[in-house]
Amino acid sequence: MHTSCFLRCMAAALVVVTTTMVDAITPIEVKGTRLFDVVSGKPFQVKGVDYYPRPNAGKDDVNNHDVFTDDNEPMWKSHIQEFVALGVNTIRLYAVDPSKPHDKFMCALSAVGIYVIVDLAAACENCAITNDAYPTCYPPQLKTRGQQIISSFAKYNNVLAFSAGNEINHVVKDVKTNAPCQKKFLRDMRAYIDSCATNMRYIPVGVVLADSDRDINALYYSCRTDPADSLENAECTCVTSSVKSEYIDPWLPGVGYGLNAYLQCDAPATASTIGPGYNKLLSDFKSYKLPIPSIMTEYGCVNKGFPTVNGYAAQRTWIDAAWLLSSQFVDVFAGGLAFEFSTENANSKADAPFPFTSFGTQNYGLGYFDPATCDGTTTSPCTYKRMPNFDLLATQYNASKATSLPTKSAYTPSITAFPACPSSVPSLKDIVWVADSTADMLCPDLKQTTLCAGDIIYTGKKDSPPTNKTNSTHAVTTPKPTATTSAPSPPIAAAPQTAQSMASSSSLAGIVLLAAAVMAAN
Repeated sequence: MHTSCFLRCMAAALVVVTTTMVDAITPIEVKGTRLFDVVSGKPFQVKGVDYYPRPNAGKDDVNNHDVFTDDNEPMWKSHIQEFVALGVNTIRLYAVDPSKPHDKFMCALSAVGIYVIVDLAAACENCAITNDAYPTCYPPQLKTRGQQIISSFAKYNNVLAFSAGNEINHVVKDVKTNAPCQKKFLRDMRAYIDSCATNMRYIPVGVVLADSDRDINALYYSCRTDPADSLENAECTCVTSSVKSEYIDPWLPGVGYGLNAYLQCDAPATASTIGPGYNKLLSDFKSYKLPIPSIMTEYGCVNKGFPTVNGYAAQRTWIDAAWLLSSQFVDVFAGGLAFEFSTENANSKADAPFPFTSFGTQNYGLGYFDPATCDGTTTSPCTYKRMPNFDLLATQYNASKATSLPTKSAYTPSITAFPACPSSVPSLKDIVWVADSTADMLCPDLKQTTLCAGDIIYTGKKDSPPTNKTNSTHAVTTPKPTATTSAPSPPIAAAPQTAQSMASSSSLAGIVLLAAAVMAAN
């Protein structure tokens, strides 16, 4: 797939959150299996939602479309405060167009303290790893697309990670078929970020997979097929330093492993007793001994057995959110993202039509868009209507506090080695890749871009000294690739910000993005 405090509490809660703003957002970094604020060292758990606000009708009623651009502000603007009310600190975007500006959207999220996982792949031609056998499954155009997106989004301090793909194993069951292509694309994106680290910070690159063949996939995407290749995975040790220094030794960008996991389908389950599906998940990932965090990039099973609330059938109770954020899971999982913000009419109408009050196998929304024929434009706006399970998830997210976890300086990782690679999969260095002959894009010059209010530029290498340069008010610069790709971005009306170049304490690499598209009833 990219594709709730209770109701009596939410009115009061919304009064508070609608006025909530934060100071300039700072990046999140990795240490061991956990996440921390790069400046304060405070612990960070992902409390997220998967976001694809597909309207009920019109030209944008399609899959894998970029609705997060400046010109789509009428579609997404009102959702920012819905995120705040939900208690999320992270959202996931499934498809973006790097040739279009995203300043308004990303800065609106930054202003309320919300981070973003950005997908590098999409459903367009040559925009993702294919179902072909390696090496054909890695189109060279994908390498350029991935670098374009990284260049365009590197300036945003609220980019938590990039995802290099979504469930490439959902159709192709044999890992040996196209997994080497996915792993190679991951490596290429990490290599590009590393090569640009005097200009930008290290940002993690991850991947999202279906939950078939859990063991071999988890180990393959987290190992090094070439032990000498430091770009196949994140470094396992981190130099503890203060961000006040010019440069802090970073981890190299690391592999992310994603698993869209729909494991809690048992309506009578309670928060105090972890269900067997989640117990098995936890047991498995403990046994893999991955030295980096895991994030559930999709979760939230739908089942007829869930209760009817205020006329809406099968409302998920979201007790699995409480499990995922509990002390039992914190050493393995760094949180997760609930699927999904809004029910997609195109997917749900067959068995749960508008207004989506009945149970449906694709009725995954925390809410839906009204009226039935809205297209998200100014002449036919889509109004977001919360379902009761919105409030049930908000209850879990708002009750969970990462402040009970140790700070970065007080935390010592217990796992410092990579897992062994499965014997049945090939080494990347033994394969001839067409993408290797595709020229890299130039690195972004973030000093020539407009930034979100209060942001500074973090870099990953000490070659770039701090500056107090004030950015100009001209259009945001889209770096030109050495090979032809896309047109420059149009001008963005944004107030200039002071760009200070500081080195990132960036173990901002190696997040394991977990996503399992299997439905396992408890």
